[in-house]
Amino acid sequence: MKRDSLFWGGLLIILGLLFFLQAQGLITGGIFKWFWSIFLIAIGTWIVIGVYSPKSTSSDDVLKIPHQSAKTAKVTLEHGAGYVVIHSGASADDFLVGTSAAMVEYSHKLKGDQLNVNISAGPSFVPFMGPNSGAWEFKFNPNIPMTLDVEAGAANLELDLKDLLVTNLKLETGASATKLTVPASGASFVDISAGAASINIIIPSNVAARIHMDKGFASLDLDKTRFIEVNNDLYKSADFDTAQNRTEINVEAGLASIKVS
Repeated sequence: MKRDSLFWGGLLIILGLLFFLQAQGLITGGIFKWFWSIFLIAIGTWIVIGVYSPKSTSSDDVLKIPHQSAKTAKVTLEHGAGYVVIHSGASADDFLVGTSAAMVEYSHKLKGDQLNVNISAGPSFVPFMGPNSGAWEFKFNPNIPMTLDVEAGAANLELDLKDLLVTNLKLETGASATKLTVPASGASFVDISAGAASINIIIPSNVAARIHMDKGFASLDLDKTRFIEVNNDLYKSADFDTAQNRTEINVEAGLASIKVS
């Protein structure tokens, strides 16, 4: 609510200032011909600030999805623009605890032992309609194996899967910045398709990896002492074939900056 109060309070100040300047004879004609121009400038400025300012994930409405004794889960997340944070942290009774607001739609259904969850989250920076904190935050149960499909546009994504049992991640992004930490336990597969993007992939020290890059015009910063170059597009940990904790990563990117550490 603090962000919304600042926004609408600022517009009232602008409107009051215009009335004052009109009373002083400093502007002529109807004040609303000035107001709408300033209103559009304020909206645009607020959106830019919402995308690039530091985010806090507090003081928002909460959505909860119980685990319903599910053995596995399939999650699909669609996001237009803004800021998304994903990590572990749901309680033992819940599968998902997340941010809720007018621009979030979600559904869930238990089919057999699998819980299917669909989430659509609109822009995170729109006053009243988006989250008060400026970020969509979703915390998942760390004990339920899951697949995760994320489709995002112009977004800033923080996907901390280190403590989650994500077996398969499919990520499609446009002009975005993504920080991804892969699961630290078990075997996982990660498929990333990105446009003009910044991608930072963090692989925990106890996890072996095989990484295939179809990078187009992308730049690549990768530790070749840890991930040995098999050929121009393939990198692999020496113990990948025998490792219990391992991840296979496929990246297809256009004009992107990719870092793997």
